[in-house]
Amino acid sequence: MKIAYIVEDYYVNGGVERIVSEKANVMASEWGHEVTLVSVYRDTPRQTYPLDGSVRLVFLDVPMAAKGAGPIATTANRAATLVKAARRLNRTLKSLDPDIIFFTTALGALLLPFYHGRARKIYESHSARSFTPYHRMFFLTELKADAVVCLTEGDAREYKRAKRVEVIPNFVYQPERRAADYSVKRAVAVGRLEEQKGFDIMIDCWKAAAADTTGWRLDIYGAGPLHASLQRRITALGLDGSVTLKGRCEEMTERYADYSLHLMTSRYEGLPMTLIEAQAAGLPSVVTDFKYGARDIIRNGHNGIITPQGDTAAFARALSRMAGDERLRAEYGANAPAAAGRFGKEKIMEEWKRKFLEGW
Repeated sequence: MKIAYIVEDYYVNGGVERIVSEKANVMASEWGHEVTLVSVYRDTPRQTYPLDGSVRLVFLDVPMAAKGAGPIATTANRAATLVKAARRLNRTLKSLDPDIIFFTTALGALLLPFYHGRARKIYESHSARSFTPYHRMFFLTELKADAVVCLTEGDAREYKRAKRVEVIPNFVYQPERRAADYSVKRAVAVGRLEEQKGFDIMIDCWKAAAADTTGWRLDIYGAGPLHASLQRRITALGLDGSVTLKGRCEEMTERYADYSLHLMTSRYEGLPMTLIEAQAAGLPSVVTDFKYGARDIIRNGHNGIITPQGDTAAFARALSRMAGDERLRAEYGANAPAAAGRFGKEKIMEEWKRKFLEGW
């Protein structure tokens, strides 16, 4: 079978690109399909996720939409870029002649209705629809797609017009190391430093719980556009001695074991992979009840604590409780790997394989 995967920009080196490259490798090297990754944009080349030698990578080299003088001009530029991308994509797909095409990200959703060909069209939703740019236009995607694949049941419920909706989570690798010492006073948080991830909220919560977290450190791993503003916030709140922006970590899966507590205050998620990874490493988590995925992974009072979205005081109380109770951290941490077990690579890829055998 010929498979095409449409990504926005393979050089972004983000979560979508990682999971797509890993699925493409399995589909090509293990299942014997002919797989091509099609990247609409080509950012500055950088280290990317490795692709099997049999997976082809194609760039459409569509220029990024220019920012206009106002919202109308900006929208017009983006519309023109979308049309250009659709034309180049159709030409490329005509030459590839795939049997099935997977469209990812918001750009993929917008491009799907413009595809003119015989291939089956699958939209992979990697973010909560209600928080995705231009999501009001996704009704065209629903009508044209042969199926929509979501990461969570919550997101799946938003695709009411789709012909077929499937829920297949992304997978994580099982770490070689798990947390063993729950007496260490170190908490960890991971994610891109952008508004979605809510690290500003986390820093405020850490400050609110300061009286109960004496001797504790919070390490935040990740890079992004808000690094400078988050550092200013840390300094302004007098937290330089307890909160550190650690930057990007290439071996994060194994680093979790150095901590005894995981925190997450996202405003929204598609599926919180860092939460699953932390749980797989045996870390108890304190999380906000974000859409979507918190309740898919955390069972309140079993492997972590879920607090209401937007309630800083409640999160601070939960943080204080976990920080002050080593026994509770150990108990919840012992339950965490089982919660993450259903997101193992073998299990998730077997589900994908079944869908292929069913013919979508």
